[in-house]
Amino acid sequence: APPHGEEDGDRHTFEARLTLGSKEDALILRNSLMVDPELQPTKVTRSMTIEGDDANVLRIQVTATEARLLRPAVSTLMDLAVACSKAIETFAH
Repeated sequence: APPHGEEDGDRHTFEARLTLGSKEDALILRNSLMVDPELQPTKVTRSMTIEGDDANVLRIQVTATEARLLRPAVSTLMDLAVACSKAIETFAH
């Protein structure tokens, strides 16, 4: 599913589902992305869960108190997801 954003009262949310090659790849990506804490944890939160029939879908949700905080948090997280995915493809297979 394509990523989307929405406003929930005074909260702003981004959600994406990334389909990976296997459950192991999804776990590696999730564990890699969860290492770095948010810079403003009282204002920006994120969650990542593994879903799908084959447990190979990583669901990412980022919520912020302000839209201006959501954009850089999502941008950084997606940049890291791309870099980690490339590393998984190169070294894990």
